[in-house]
Amino acid sequence: MLWLIGVEIDQKTTDLIELRRKRPQLDRDRRLAYARAFLSNEGTVESRKLKAELAADEAKFALETHDQEIAVCLDALKALRDRSEIGRSINSNLKEELRQLSA
Repeated sequence: MLWLIGVEIDQKTTDLIELRRKRPQLDRDRRLAYARAFLSNEGTVESRKLKAELAADEAKFALETHDQEIAVCLDALKALRDRSEIGRSINSNLKEELRQLSA
């Protein structure tokens, strides 16, 4: 059981590394979409900001969704580590009981 949990931890860690590797590009895409829209529009600063926010909304949503995927992966890793600790405790208790039965 502990071995399987270890395999799951390894897979989630690999997933997390990949998610974190992709995040900077998504953040860059969001910032560039906003900046391009802001600079290409005319009007008051407030009007340009609003237009830029609308233009960058898809990129912002992609980044926020990606951040949620990272959070889910971190939560899963925490749960797996908790399961691993529980398994170790049970294993330790079983070893102690077997030792006492053998004595």
